[in-house]
Amino acid sequence: MTTYVLLSKVAAGTSSEVRSLRERVRAFKERLAERYPQVTDLTSYALLGSYDFLYIFEAPDANTATKVALLAQAFGAATTETLTAIPLDEFSAMLDDV
Repeated sequence: MTTYVLLSKVAAGTSSEVRSLRERVRAFKERLAERYPQVTDLTSYALLGSYDFLYIFEAPDANTATKVALLAQAFGAATTETLTAIPLDEFSAMLDDV
């Protein structure tokens, strides 16, 4: 499984509806578990800065990670950015092949 980092920003106008954000996050996680049981939810954070939420998860491939991002958008994320996270020891081992 590959680890992915999903950064999201809520749609304009929804940040004033803070209480509904809690319900949307819960509904997102429920739908994610239903549709993509192969995805492992590692952790989530609310952020102060350029993005509103950070979601770290494991997925079997990039196609599944893309579906997670699209699902986040369906639950009110105006923008998302998905990054592949490589454990530092694995990255260090890759340097031996360069």
